[in-house]
Amino acid sequence: MSASKEALFNEVKGSLFEYLVARGIAVENNDELAFQKSLDPNYLSVLSQQDRMVRQFYPEMLSFLNQVSKLTIASLKEYLKSVPGNPRLLGKFINSELGRDIQEADLAVTVDGSERFVSLKLNKKNAYVNTKSGGIKSFFTQYFPFTDPGIQESFNRLVEMEFEVMARDLHAFHDMVFPGNFSQWVKKGFSELPGELSPGEREILKGYYARIARDMHRILTILEKKNPEKFREGLSALMGFGKKELIQVVCFHDMKADGVPQIHVHELASLALERAQILPFETVSSVELDCGGDLLQIRVKPMNKFTTTAIKINCSVKFKRPSGA
Repeated sequence: MSASKEALFNEVKGSLFEYLVARGIAVENNDELAFQKSLDPNYLSVLSQQDRMVRQFYPEMLSFLNQVSKLTIASLKEYLKSVPGNPRLLGKFINSELGRDIQEADLAVTVDGSERFVSLKLNKKNAYVNTKSGGIKSFFTQYFPFTDPGIQESFNRLVEMEFEVMARDLHAFHDMVFPGNFSQWVKKGFSELPGELSPGEREILKGYYARIARDMHRILTILEKKNPEKFREGLSALMGFGKKELIQVVCFHDMKADGVPQIHVHELASLALERAQILPFETVSSVELDCGGDLLQIRVKPMNKFTTTAIKINCSVKFKRPSGA
């Protein structure tokens, strides 16, 4: 399967998974009709298209999704020691005003009369769990608000400078002069996508991201020493807990192999952020922190094409639990 097609199916898979979990909770409460009526017609239309696409091109995914949604509901009930009710899907609101309040929540449920917010993640076994993605030029001031604005501004200048160094090096690799942009690069038919570069070109690009990551490591070390408590608050958001009361449910699976998927349910209080340590820098495109055995990776990545200074910071976590996942 091509990378673009796999990315599309991953998005569809996540969307259908959220719906099936919410619907399953409604069914357990004998409230499926009210749940279906609560869904936005546009959302239902998209969901129907996704369902048709999966049935046509990837039919085995449906039985898999039904299996993992049931396991997820069972694990959530066990964790809450109660049957959640009144499921509300929230993902479709993420770009609206409500998105500021619900943060990473995909689902709202009622537990013992109180509303609880749930983040649902369908994740490949042994893979990092993506938790946060944001622009590089406001990263420190957004997630560590106690950062001196001058630090972010200085860092942004470094990003611009390193971009030019990378661009000059790539052009020199082909005996070209860098004209200030990648117009000649594109005209000659060279790719703007990182995955399509030659080994030599890729090394130049990796060096660029590693130099940025090295400075991120330096700044994060400064921030940790300046205000350890506020620093840990920033880490909690990067680990997917922008909303502190969130319940994070991760379903680890391997669709291509036998074995029961493993469900990891946890809240912010279960993370050992008080023991967070920034690991030594390894000259790669990421900074890593050991949070009591859970590993937080903060990685420098292009938004899409590497030929612009639009860079994102992608955060992901390798959980120490569940064992074998």
